[in-house]
Amino acid sequence: MSQGEAIPFAQAHAVAELVVDVLRPLCERVEIAGSLRRQRPEVHDIEIVAIARWENEPDYGLLETTWTPVNLLEQRLLATLGHLEPRLVENHRADGSIERTTKLGPAFKALVAGGIPLDLFITDAERWGCIFALRTGPGAWNIRLVDECKAIGRRVREGRVEAWRGSSSSWEPLLTPEEADFFRALGQPWVEPRDRHPDRIAISRALAAV
Repeated sequence: MSQGEAIPFAQAHAVAELVVDVLRPLCERVEIAGSLRRQRPEVHDIEIVAIARWENEPDYGLLETTWTPVNLLEQRLLATLGHLEPRLVENHRADGSIERTTKLGPAFKALVAGGIPLDLFITDAERWGCIFALRTGPGAWNIRLVDECKAIGRRVREGRVEAWRGSSSSWEPLLTPEEADFFRALGQPWVEPRDRHPDRIAISRALAAV
């Protein structure tokens, strides 16, 4: 989460909705997350979670036409300039120096929209619920949630919930296509985004999905 200038909710939310509208044709799913989703009166950035849309595009050869799957979000994202621009991010090196670079990787893109820092997180359908919940936050809620779920044999790793199976002495990934699936996998009762606070965490083995 950026610690920059505070931006009124209404101003940031209007920009976020515009960005979602721009991204929607390039995505299977795209939603506003972060402090905007939690309806904070002021925010410092915009967070959006998306699943990229793939389409087959023709490659016309001399003898035949072949079809190649293309990630539309990767292919066309920066063509939306005017709405989105890359953002320089500080990388602190071990020698104490600071390097400012762009971050436009396949899972995270640092952008600017309407003068507001924007973090775009890209996931897949199997992990949507986990990533959407964690990117909604807040950070203190995430930290305690991930820590306390260990007591019932659950862990969150690489955007997935995993369950410990003593019979095979192994971790089994649990699918979380929706946010409710993520909560159920951890044994955490549902809490509305605006009410998520560490004191609302109540993980229960009895509620956890098996």
